[in-house]
Amino acid sequence: MTHPNEKEDPILLEEDELKMAELEEEDMEEIEIEEDDLFEEAEPVAVLEELGTEERLEIVVRAADAIKASDIVALDLRGLTIIADFFVICTGKSSIQIRGIADRMEEKMRMSGYRKLRMEGYQEATWILIDFGDVVAHVMAEEQRAFYSLEEFWAEAPRLELNLTPEPATLNASSLAP
Repeated sequence: MTHPNEKEDPILLEEDELKMAELEEEDMEEIEIEEDDLFEEAEPVAVLEELGTEERLEIVVRAADAIKASDIVALDLRGLTIIADFFVICTGKSSIQIRGIADRMEEKMRMSGYRKLRMEGYQEATWILIDFGDVVAHVMAEEQRAFYSLEEFWAEAPRLELNLTPEPATLNASSLAP
C-alpha cells in the first residue's frame, strides 16, 4: 500500500501483478528447492591472479596521481588497527576533481579485479571514502583534510615514501618503500 501523498508507479504495478499471476499459476505447495540446486546453475567466475596488498596500494596511489591529486600520503596501519592495512589520503581542488580521483581509483581497481566494498560521500564530494578492504582511500577537499587531520590522528602509523612517476602501462610495487 502506498502513502496517500505518494504516486503509484504503473510500471512497478504491472511487474508486481505479473509476478503475482505467475505465482498463482504455480502450485506453491509442490515446489521443492534443494540447497544444492541453488548453486549448480551458476556460471564459473574467472579468477584473476591475486594481487598483494602493496600492489593494490600502488594502484590506488597511481590512480590519484594520474588525476593530479595533491599531497598524496600512504599510511601503513598494519599492527595498529584491523580497519585496514593502508590508508591513502589525498586532496582534490574541487568537487569535480575529487569525484574524478575517486572514479579513477575505482576504475583502476576494477580493471585489476577488485571492487570497492563501499563508497561514502560521493554526492557531497568534500570527503570521499572508498573502502577496498585492506586499502582505504580518503579523497578530501583542503578544508576537510585540515579540519579532520587524519595524518595527525594516525601519527603513530609509518608514512610510506612514494616515488610517483607518470602512470606506467604495468604497475610495480617496488616504488613503495616502508
